[in-house]
Amino acid sequence: MTKWFVTDMDGTFLDDDKKISPHSKSVIKRLKDKGIKFIIATGRADIAVKNYYNEMGLEDLTISCNGSFIRNQKTGEIIYEKHLNMNEIEIIHDTYLKNTDGTVEFHLYTPNYIYCDKYSNNIKRIRKYEKINNAKYKTPVIIEKDVISSIEKNNDKCYKVMIYSDNKRILEEIFDKIKEKIDVEGRFSADNFFDISSKGTSKSNGIQKVADYYNLKIDDAIAFGDGFNDIDMLEMVGKGICPINAKKEIRDICDEVIGSNNDYSILKYIEDYLNKIGEEYEK
Repeated sequence: MTKWFVTDMDGTFLDDDKKISPHSKSVIKRLKDKGIKFIIATGRADIAVKNYYNEMGLEDLTISCNGSFIRNQKTGEIIYEKHLNMNEIEIIHDTYLKNTDGTVEFHLYTPNYIYCDKYSNNIKRIRKYEKINNAKYKTPVIIEKDVISSIEKNNDKCYKVMIYSDNKRILEEIFDKIKEKIDVEGRFSADNFFDISSKGTSKSNGIQKVADYYNLKIDDAIAFGDGFNDIDMLEMVGKGICPINAKKEIRDICDEVIGSNNDYSILKYIEDYLNKIGEEYEK
């Protein structure tokens, strides 16, 4: 029996307008009633999914920043964290500045803010969707040209750096130069989004930490994802599932491919599962 579900958000649980199904809260309640965990595992900072977390009435842990930060957003308890140190952040930032072609956007993810050196297209996108969705919990953002001084002044910890560009090659080149100086994790979450975090961090590592915390078995988990940063967790759990809109590389490694994210297929899958075990119980 499945004891817990783990889901990516963007392109998986959320539709293309970054909305959740209106039935999400009722399905989550049914999971709670059955003692089944529902875990968000996202490349975002958890502050950027707080609105969904609260809207669905979640109480479980959130795996954020690709597994480098795990917190219960309801209680504030942090059960795992592995941040980049200031030397690593400075090297990453300096390498970005020296090698950008002018198209690259630079963001630092912390437990309290997203920092960026300009009002980027990604921040505009966040604000747009928050306006559309009437988000009660706005993502806290600090925009300052000297992002390094800003994060130091706030005594904040950085769990992920995200660089974005329509020029995929420049992102690869920047990371190659970073790797010449420091040993960190780097992965595309989508074609134009490249994430950098501490060595050893991943969604699969985050899942292991959650399993240890709740005393759950990895084989009892079903995970949903659509991105390159989901591959390790999809291969790790008892069953890895992706929506049809996932890229072919992701579909090829999954145990099952279901409908589109725009049809809220992940929630429907969970709902069908709950109906099935309900029927079996009645028998």
